[in-house]
Formats: sequence, structure tokens, C-alpha cells
Amino acid sequence: MFTKDSIFWAWFNETQLNIIKRRTVIINLLNEKASPMMTWTLTNAFPVKMQATDLKSDASEVAIETLEIAYETLAVKAA
Repeated sequence: MFTKDSIFWAWFNETQLNIIKRRTVIINLLNEKASPMMTWTLTNAFPVKMQATDLKSDASEVAIETLEIAYETLAVKAA
């Protein structure tokens, strides 16, 4: 996720309104030099579930967000 990038949120919100637009999603695992080490390409994908950790002001826990994506095909490529 990137600051000021609302494309994902617009896509996710459409699915909440039962407007399913399937897209190609590319996920890159980057090394410390920001070069892709592995790439996952999901075709005809759409988000089905988003879950976030409850934020508590009196706790020092790491916030974890989970995104579940449905897709038709998966291609995995190692660098």
C-alpha cells in the first residue's frame, strides 16, 4: 500500500457494493535493494475479505492487516 494511492481502496469498495471487477494483481517480494526476488501474478482477481487488527491506545502491538483475494490462475516466478 502506498500513501495517496486510492486505486486499491476504490476497487475494494466496489466489491462491497457487489460490483465485481476482476483485475490482474502482481505481488512482488523485494530484497533489501528493492529488486524483485519472487513475483506472484493473479489473473482475474478480486478482493473478498479485508481484516485489520483492533487498534488499542494502551497496547504496543503490531498492527496487522489481512487481505483475501480470489483469483482464477496463479503464476509464480523466481528471480
